[in-house]
Amino acid sequence: MYGLVVIVIASVVVLSILPDASFADMNNPTYVLLVNGFHDPGNGQWMMGVNIYSQLVNAGFVVGIVSFYLGPFVINLSNGLQITNNSYYGTNNTPIENISYQLYLGIENLTEIYGNINMDIVGYSMGGLVVSYMLENYQLPVNLENVIFIGTPFGGTPYAEVVSFLQGMGMLKNYGYQVKEMSPGSNFINNLQQNEQNITNNYPDTVIITYAGDSTPWWADVLFHGIQDDGVVTIQSATDFYHNYQYVFHALHTITIVNYTWGDYSYFQDQNVANTLINNLEGNY
Repeated sequence: MYGLVVIVIASVVVLSILPDASFADMNNPTYVLLVNGFHDPGNGQWMMGVNIYSQLVNAGFVVGIVSFYLGPFVINLSNGLQITNNSYYGTNNTPIENISYQLYLGIENLTEIYGNINMDIVGYSMGGLVVSYMLENYQLPVNLENVIFIGTPFGGTPYAEVVSFLQGMGMLKNYGYQVKEMSPGSNFINNLQQNEQNITNNYPDTVIITYAGDSTPWWADVLFHGIQDDGVVTIQSATDFYHNYQYVFHALHTITIVNYTWGDYSYFQDQNVANTLINNLEGNY
């Protein structure tokens, strides 16, 4: 038998079809949240390439993909549970701070259902900024074991700066306010770096890990002056934040830009990234 369960908590609607027996997993699993990046609707890139999502599920984690673009805020969990805030509708003009708050509320609602849980969070690109701002400003009611940032522009990215400039000149449209926040020297980037100590205060036992890429495609000389990068974010920017461990992969930032290079792979197409991610989440560094 399966039952329809609807729970309304602080305007967040939790809807799921689950076995009638119980919400709880008998093995007390670790919940892994995968937070999408800029302009990534739905499942983002987690199911593309080597399918990091499926590999994490097969490794025994309960995995949730966090989406917040062109729709409501949603956490889709691999056990069938979905947490949705239909009062939120995300666009590229939604401030990163607002998305961080939605993530905090979503995790709170998850604990209302499962109680005190073990959790890991993986933030990709702008999703990492969403996660880091949340950790600086909110204390989650979970046992947060690991946080991994993949290609996150903690120091900003010139790519966003260029896009923001062209948008201001009317030469580009539909990139929105978020590119301004990700530009080097923006108020958001400056405040994030000034308050990074809050993470160690709020989560002293959490392991923080950064992933960066050094594929350095041909346009790097123009945007990054030859500094090693993943095509969007430099190694320096991706590691310019408090962390316990860092890893550098020969990878590009996104699957989209692979077509403009000569045979390189993105983080989501590199099995080495998936292997390292699973090892890190299992406590191997």
